[in-house]
Amino acid sequence: MVPDTQIEYTDEIITALQWIWGDGYLAPGGPEEVAKMLQGLELEGYHVLDVGSGLGSIDALLVEKYDVQSVIGIDVEPHLIKYASQRAEDARLHERVSFQLVKPGPLPFNDNVFDMVFSKDSIVHINDKVSFYEDVIRVLKPGGLFVGSDWLCADEETYTKEVQEYLKLVNLTYHMQTPQQTLQVIIKVGFENVTLRDRNKWYQKEVKNELKALSGEKLIRLADLIGKDQADYRLKVSSIKQKVIKQGFLRPTHIIAYKPCI
Repeated sequence: MVPDTQIEYTDEIITALQWIWGDGYLAPGGPEEVAKMLQGLELEGYHVLDVGSGLGSIDALLVEKYDVQSVIGIDVEPHLIKYASQRAEDARLHERVSFQLVKPGPLPFNDNVFDMVFSKDSIVHINDKVSFYEDVIRVLKPGGLFVGSDWLCADEETYTKEVQEYLKLVNLTYHMQTPQQTLQVIIKVGFENVTLRDRNKWYQKEVKNELKALSGEKLIRLADLIGKDQADYRLKVSSIKQKVIKQGFLRPTHIIAYKPCI
């Protein structure tokens, strides 16, 4: 199951997010957070599918640092595929890293073809989680693993006015579940040895860095790139997000799950 979409990551948004999170990244954490996701895993020689590959920096990282054999990155937005493909070409990784534009819906791959399916911060855009995880386990080889990072949420008690304001303000298609709901879905479709690691405390620190990147002279320089209105908007979003994170609503979570060997 490929993320539902409309064109959400405009050039202005891409510029702003890279300004905050670093070149090639549209979400927090960068290579350090990827290392946390993959900690303790031996990936040499793996054939990997990256669902929601964005600008393609993680796919290059998987080849260069983790020595996977090949990565296919898929996304639903044509300009992201263009950015990612050019990045792989410039890094001379195009023989091992490729990108495909796909439509929302089932993954366009045969059964049992990947050693790992990876997805960082794109599952939140998928409404039908059951179909997504059914598709993931289908395309994995027996014994293969899923490694993901998803934006989960706490229960209704944390659905404050700040949360409502944040979700309205970000203007992105979010379909969030609680950790318990996510665990139930992953087990239901057949995965085993499932691990969920809550990263809320980490992101409380990370969002402070986000605000630093949007303050003083840095905000002025960003305004020169994307316009004052857009820069002020990014600052407003980050300020409200800090409150939402502290209230415990947003639960960025690492997920590891294995397809049974037989």
